[in-house]
Amino acid sequence: MKTKLTSLLILLQAAAALCTIGAVKVWAPVCSKMLELASGAETPMKCHYAGQAALAVSVIIFVIALAAFLSKNGHKALMMVNAAAAIVLFLVFSNVLIGICASETMSCHVTALWGRGAAIVVIVSSLIELLTSREGQLPGGM
Repeated sequence: MKTKLTSLLILLQAAAALCTIGAVKVWAPVCSKMLELASGAETPMKCHYAGQAALAVSVIIFVIALAAFLSKNGHKALMMVNAAAAIVLFLVFSNVLIGICASETMSCHVTALWGRGAAIVVIVSSLIELLTSREGQLPGGM
């Protein structure tokens, strides 16, 4: 059974995902510069791929939040999945996964800030939900 706090936390996660999507696509897009290879060919910089991955993970977080909002039971498991997806979102902008440009003057640093901020919001709201909700929603009494 969901409480008002649960619904609020789920909506907060959806809003965080939408903020990352908006940042990647609208108000803080990643760098559009191309990297010239030794062969003379050009390829997008790694921040382009980080933006694409962040977009995909953010859509997943939004869909999971929507499913958790619409479900009557079992939203606790969805919160665990969303927390894991948010960790991936946070790591997309670090050199652990894809990373961003080394130059701090590049616009991808602003995009990364939005993505990391949204990931922290989702992780914290998932943890609050997991720690404050009632027992018995997952097998094993979690």
